[in-house]
Amino acid sequence: MNALQPALFLSRDGGLIKHWTQALNSAVMVPMDATDPLSHVRQGVGTVWVDLSVPHLPSWSHPEWRRILQNLQLRVVAASSSPSDDEGMAALDAGCAAYCHAFSDVLTLKSIQEVVEAGNVWIGRSLMTRLLKSTARAGQGLAAESNDWGQNLTARELEVARLAANGASNQSIAVQCKITERTVKAHLSAVFEKLNITDRLQLALRVHGIQ
Repeated sequence: MNALQPALFLSRDGGLIKHWTQALNSAVMVPMDATDPLSHVRQGVGTVWVDLSVPHLPSWSHPEWRRILQNLQLRVVAASSSPSDDEGMAALDAGCAAYCHAFSDVLTLKSIQEVVEAGNVWIGRSLMTRLLKSTARAGQGLAAESNDWGQNLTARELEVARLAANGASNQSIAVQCKITERTVKAHLSAVFEKLNITDRLQLALRVHGIQ
């Protein structure tokens, strides 16, 4: 596994900073101006982890955030101690690369950092399920025009792909298909590779004819 790149941490919570530092190994705490918490982020590069409980943090619609989130050399991870799907949707809509629980376990934090470093978007399970279901509703009536997406997949891969694209968990897919969760993961990996995609949201967009 490649070493994680250094990350900037924007928080005033010492316990959270320690948790992030231990999880990601290489990180830098951003010195914070109490009245202008984004002052040291504007010219940053790489990944910045933002504690959404920071006082005086501007809303996502603020011009400062828009400039920061349009910086192609900077990827923002929005972290909340009390996450909600609505808050996550707002962060992702604004252009954040990830939204997560601030005190996620070490493996999850590393996974998020790796996904973001690779230029992809990381979304938690609850929010992903919501997006998949919304995508399925939006794609109703369009799928018939996009049947070609699965022409290179096996019958089982097609079955697994359709279930995953409609928000089914690996466990649910395993039960419905009478296979193990490990086999589900193997089928999804094959589907992602054949379709040249990286996650379930991209799969849903493809399956439902939106992308």
